[in-house]
Amino acid sequence: MKLAILGPLSRNYEEIRLLEEGKKLFDTVSYFPIPQVVIETNGKGSELTFKNKKLINYDVILPRIPRTYKNFGTSIIEALYASGKSLPLEPWSIIASHNKFLTLVRLAEKGIPVPETHLSLKRSVLESVFDDMTYPLVLKLLYGSKGVGVMFADSKQSAISIMDALERFDEPMFVESFIPPGNEDIRAYVIGNKVVASMKRVAHEEERRANIGMGGEGFPYKLTTEEKKLAIKSAKAMGTQICGVDIMSSPDGPVIIETNVNAQFQGIEKATKKNIAKKILTYVKGRVHEK
Repeated sequence: MKLAILGPLSRNYEEIRLLEEGKKLFDTVSYFPIPQVVIETNGKGSELTFKNKKLINYDVILPRIPRTYKNFGTSIIEALYASGKSLPLEPWSIIASHNKFLTLVRLAEKGIPVPETHLSLKRSVLESVFDDMTYPLVLKLLYGSKGVGVMFADSKQSAISIMDALERFDEPMFVESFIPPGNEDIRAYVIGNKVVASMKRVAHEEERRANIGMGGEGFPYKLTTEEKKLAIKSAKAMGTQICGVDIMSSPDGPVIIETNVNAQFQGIEKATKKNIAKKILTYVKGRVHEK
């Protein structure tokens, strides 16, 4: 059986681990760097190639599409679907998951609890809602990972100052209610209809962002039944069978703050000692046998 991993030009921990585990489970393993894939479409369908290798000839295709390549990556996935290939995500899920606001809109449409959120291109439009919100507020860029682009405003004046800077760079204003204590969250890693690993991430003492990339520390965590159901429901709502789901515990129950279609798993492998790369590949390989 042949495996193709579709990923960024520079391989990160996740792509390296998937290649390592893939060689143990598949007869042939190839890596397709997204910016070097060529899509050719004609009356007979689409061809996707890299160095004379045809993506369509692989039994299993595992997409790892970061935000940088979200538009071209979506085109690749659309072409693969048109060619009849089965994939562990829907084409639209790439765009939606890499846009934090679209993620929350999609989740809310499915009845999944999310934070109160406001979005606008103009600070003056959002300024009217500041008096009705509880501080601190969370301000985010639409696109970002590892906690980059997440800011906190402890007062209305602080929020206005941050938004003035965002407006200057033509960045949309994304304001979200703060969920106390705010310095910890839960990452659930969903594969298929199961949560295969979960951890609690806690920020270091001088940081509010709990992301591992911001110095947060991960610990094994057992999800409640409600948290587990919400994580699986969120992944399905976002059209992906392999998904990182971020949860915060509010006074009213768990709230989904983000989903990750290209979820990293270095931190959760380290925290839980579980082989996430193997679990991903075992799952996608099993889907071929189920057909």
